[in-house]
Amino acid sequence: MYYWNRLLTFFIYITLSVSVLSCNSKKTTSVSDEFALYSTKEVFDSVLGYNKMVPVAVRYISIPVNQDLLKKVSILLDSVSAYNFNNLKMEVSGIDKNENNYKVLKVNLRENPGFKMPDSLGHYRSWYDFFQGSMGGGQTTIILTESTLQKQYKGEWVDAVEFSYQNEKIGDWDHIFLSGIIKRN
Repeated sequence: MYYWNRLLTFFIYITLSVSVLSCNSKKTTSVSDEFALYSTKEVFDSVLGYNKMVPVAVRYISIPVNQDLLKKVSILLDSVSAYNFNNLKMEVSGIDKNENNYKVLKVNLRENPGFKMPDSLGHYRSWYDFFQGSMGGGQTTIILTESTLQKQYKGEWVDAVEFSYQNEKIGDWDHIFLSGIIKRN
């Protein structure tokens, strides 16, 4: 009998302790937004009669909603770079408002230290490699524009993006289509 009384007392003590501790805990649930990381997929267009590349969301990341817009963009671009571009630098230069009152994100694509010319750092260790060829340039264009513009995202976001390479605006280059202001809608 003594054994059962002690066991019952112990059980009640544990139950009350857990109840009291759980009531006093200050758990905060973090609320976050999901952002897509894009890649490309080649599909046959039966109307046009040839293959074309289309954007495909391949992964999602969560970013806390309490981050400001610049911080969200920076976190997103770090993830895009890590997932698609071997951690090449993608600097957020700022968000400007243009004459149409669009929020235009400025992104500077930077080479790693030691870059002197194509392939000087090894294969796919510079932006140059990702800009080459119709297929590579097309993939890079789609990944950068779709991942940056986040067309499916319904929260506060940028209206357009403007890319530069090594602090110079990207012009009309072969195989890559990142010149000028690229709009979200």
